[in-house]
Amino acid sequence: MTIRKIITLIVAALIGLAVMTIAEAPPAMAAGPTAPGQAWTVVASPNAPGSTDNYLSGVSCISATSCVAVGEYNDGVRSQTLIEKWDGNTWSIVPSPVTSATQGNLLTGVSCTSSKFCAAVGRGFNGVQNQTLIEMWDGTTWSIIPSPDALSTTFNALSGVSCTSSTSCVAVGYFSTGSTLSTLIETWDGTSWSITPSPNTSPTEINLLNGVSCTSSMACVAVGASNDTVGDRDRTLIETWDGTSWSITPSPNTSPSQSNDLNGVSCASATSCVAVGSADATSQVTLIETWDGASWSIASSPDTSPTRNDTLASVSCSSAVSCVAVGASNSDFVDITLIEVWDGSSWSISPNPVGLTTNGNHTLGVSCTSPTACIAVGYGIPDSLTTTVATMVLSAVSSGGYRLAATDGGVFAYGSSPFFGSAGAIHLNKPVVGTGSTPNDQGYWLVATDGGVFAYGNAGFYGSTGAITLNEPIVGMAATADGKGYWLVASDGGVFAYGDAAFYGSMGGSPLNKPIVGMSRTNDGKGYWLVATDGGVFAYGDAVFSGSTGATTLAKPIVGMAASPIGTGYWLVAADGGIFSYGGAAFLGSTGGQVLTHPIVGMSADQTGHGYWLAASGGWVFAFGDAPPLGNQAGF
Repeated sequence: MTIRKIITLIVAALIGLAVMTIAEAPPAMAAGPTAPGQAWTVVASPNAPGSTDNYLSGVSCISATSCVAVGEYNDGVRSQTLIEKWDGNTWSIVPSPVTSATQGNLLTGVSCTSSKFCAAVGRGFNGVQNQTLIEMWDGTTWSIIPSPDALSTTFNALSGVSCTSSTSCVAVGYFSTGSTLSTLIETWDGTSWSITPSPNTSPTEINLLNGVSCTSSMACVAVGASNDTVGDRDRTLIETWDGTSWSITPSPNTSPSQSNDLNGVSCASATSCVAVGSADATSQVTLIETWDGASWSIASSPDTSPTRNDTLASVSCSSAVSCVAVGASNSDFVDITLIEVWDGSSWSISPNPVGLTTNGNHTLGVSCTSPTACIAVGYGIPDSLTTTVATMVLSAVSSGGYRLAATDGGVFAYGSSPFFGSAGAIHLNKPVVGTGSTPNDQGYWLVATDGGVFAYGNAGFYGSTGAITLNEPIVGMAATADGKGYWLVASDGGVFAYGDAAFYGSMGGSPLNKPIVGMSRTNDGKGYWLVATDGGVFAYGDAVFSGSTGATTLAKPIVGMAASPIGTGYWLVAADGGIFSYGGAAFLGSTGGQVLTHPIVGMSADQTGHGYWLAASGGWVFAFGDAPPLGNQAGF
C-alpha cells in the first residue's frame, strides 16, 4: 500500500560536483573520473523490493570507490532499516538487521573508518517507545550492537555518529524526559557503547543534537539546537569534547527574534570546523557557522530566492578550503536539491543535476574524500506525485476512533472507526488529498487532486469535479452536518458544493498571497472556513473569523485546520506540528518543539472539543488533550 512513492536519491561529486542517484531513474550514469567544472550528475540507486517510501539520510565514504549510505524504507506498514553500498560503479542494497520485523526501525547516520568497520545509528520501536539503535559492520555483515537509553520508558534517538577508528566512535541525539528533550551522547570504546554525560542549556528547555564530527578520540564537536520556551525560538547549540568532558561552546545566532538550528557539522582539523543549518527570517534561509580554533562565527551563505525556504542538512569538508553542504530549497511543499560549495574564500550555490530542478528532491547527507570526490544522498519523488499536497490525511468524528487515508486511496481505521473499503487496489488518475466522515461514522469519502470523489459505507456520492478541467488542484473537502452533501476546495480557493451543501462563497478568482490548503465547516454546516499556507483564514456563511497567522512569520507553513465542535473556534496546524488556536478552541499541545521524521500534513478534532490528533506524512499520529492515541500507520 503506497503512502507516498519516495525513492532514494544519491549524488556523487567531483570538485564541487557530484553524482546524485535516483532509483527508477534512467540507466545510471556512474560516478567516474570527471574533469573539474562539470556539474553534479544523477546516478541510479536501488529501492527495497516491494517498498513505498525510501529515504537515505546519511553517507560515509572512505574513498571515491567505497561508500555506505543508510536510511529507511517503508514496507507498506512500517519503516525498516536501509543500507546501500557504492563500489565506484553501482549502488546495491546490503542486508541490514532490525530489532523486530513488526516494529519500525530506521537509521539516520553512518561513519566508516575502513572497508571492515562502520557504525550506523538511529532508533527502533520496542512496542512502547522509540529506543536507540546502533548497527556495526565488520567487513562481512551488519549486526545490531546493544546500546543504552537515557530513560527506558521514554523516547530515545540517535541522529549522527563519527568514528576515528574501530575503537573510538561518538554518537549524538536526544531523549525525552517526559516534559522536554535533553541531549544524548554515547561513546564506543571498541567493546561496548556507554552514555557520556552531556550538558543542556536548562533542565526545562528543549535541547537536542543532530550531528557530530571528531578529528581524534580527544576532539569532537556536536551541533543541534535548544529552545528558549519563553519566546519559542530555537537557538544554535554547539558542544565540544576535549578528551575529558563535554561542554557548551558559545555559538552565534542571526537574531534574537529568529529561530536558528544547526543540522550537521564537519571538522577538517581541531581548529577548522563548519556547521550548517537554517535560520528563520522573512523566509527560511541557510545558516553556516565556522570554527577557527578560538570562536564560532556566522559565515555569509547564499540562498536561492528571498521567497523560498532554504535549509542545509549536512556538510563535509575534505580540507579547510574545500567543503560541500547539501539540503533543499522549498516552495509550496516541493523541494529541489540545494548544494553549496566552499572554495576557501566564499560559499556559492552549485548548479543542480539535470532533472532535479523542478521535482520534489531533498539531499540529507554528504561525504567528501577529497576536493574532487563527493557523494550526496537523500530522496526524490516521481513526477506523478509532485503535486500531492498531503501524503496522509486524517479523519475522525468521535473520541473513539479515526482513520488515515494514503495518497493511493488506502484507508486505515483505528479505535471504534470502522473500515468500509478503500481505493488502494484501483488505479487512480490523481492522488488522494482529503477525506471526510458521515455524522454517525458509518461512512466516509476520499477526494483526489482532480476532484474525483470515492464514497464508502453510508456516505452517498453527490458529485465531483473529476470530469472538469480545474484551474488549480483540489486540496481538501468537508462534509455537511447531516452527511448528505460535501464541499471541495481547490488551492486557488475555489469551492465546489454538492448534495445539500450550500455555496456560501470562495476565493476563486481573487488574488491570494499563498495557496489554500484546507477547509473546515461550522457545527451547523451553514458556513465554512478556508485556510492558506501562510495561515490566512477566510470565513463564509455563519463561520466567524477569530484570527489567523496571515501576518505572522511562521517557522513552517500551515498545512491544515480543524473546527472546534463545541464553539466557534478553530485550530491551525503547521508542518512542524505547531498549533495556533483561535476563538473557543483551546491549545492542548503540539509537536512544534519536537524533531519530526516526517512533516505534519493535517489534523482532526475529537467530538468532545477537548482533544485533537495530528497526522504526519509517514503515518505517525500524535494525540493531545483527551484524544486517545489509538495507533498509527508508521509502526513506530
